[in-house]
Amino acid sequence: MHTTFKEPPLPSNLTLSLAAAFAVSVAASSVARAQSDSSDPSGSQSDSQATGSQPKQTTKKKKNKQKKHPPLSELEKLERGNPASVYYKSRKKSTPNPTNAQIDSAETGNPASTDYSSRSVSPHNPTNAEIDAAETGNPDSPDYGKSPQEVLQENK
Repeated sequence: MHTTFKEPPLPSNLTLSLAAAFAVSVAASSVARAQSDSSDPSGSQSDSQATGSQPKQTTKKKKNKQKKHPPLSELEKLERGNPASVYYKSRKKSTPNPTNAQIDSAETGNPASTDYSSRSVSPHNPTNAEIDAAETGNPDSPDYGKSPQEVLQENK
């Protein structure tokens, strides 16, 4: 019988590089785990206390409370007493945002308001000739460069 040699499913270079990457990954994770275990004082004390090699410590440690106001930077120290500073304590607090009803009541009678009901509507509707005559200065207009009177005469 004649047997043929089959190629491996992955080339040997690729297999070698994958194995090396996996080994580096495992080594890095074990180093990281060892560092986190050694930096954890409670974890190392619980191991030593379980064996009984060290007596229990009865002194209480202060809890690390976060300070209400962290230490000020040089810039923040210079801003003390400045009314524009975010740390200025005696700054007047702003009023709350107005409601829609308050805005509407303030705009009553204002001709620039969109709700102004007394606005007079122009009885004049411009014709196409008038609109074209107004567009003579527009470079995109077909009547560009003509005088408005010429355009009005053409369209009549």
